[in-house]
Amino acid sequence: MSKIKKTALIGVVGASALTAGYYTFVKPSIQITPSNQKIQNTNQAENKESKNITNSTTSSRKEGVTYKDGTYTGAVTKTNKGDFQVSVVVQGGKISNVNVLLQPDEEFSQNINKTALPKYVEEAVEAQSSDIALVSGASETFKGFKGSLQDALNKAK
Repeated sequence: MSKIKKTALIGVVGASALTAGYYTFVKPSIQITPSNQKIQNTNQAENKESKNITNSTTSSRKEGVTYKDGTYTGAVTKTNKGDFQVSVVVQGGKISNVNVLLQPDEEFSQNINKTALPKYVEEAVEAQSSDIALVSGASETFKGFKGSLQDALNKAK
């Protein structure tokens, strides 16, 4: 029974906060102390095969695609909140930046977009693809950004 409790406590790895109508997720900073090191080592051994599969998938996604250098503009993507359009800058075969060219100008959408769009840009550059995570409360922004981004990346292949 105590092993289950310890495992459940280790399972809590993140936190979120509701800010201006949408969630911001925070990645935890885990510090190993002598008392929890034994438990983490046990969990690491149990999940070793799963982690190896995940790590190889992640690294191949980042390194697998090479794009042609240049700036590529994605199609205008329509959403329920308005239209989105992005351009992708490719240097050295990799995405170096994503510029948002068009986004809804309604005040509520602007408030969401000023937080969500920089995260989407950062994730796209990091992932070197349109494989980005949804920011809670910004699903229309996600649809528009990702749709236009994918179109631009298709042009860059």
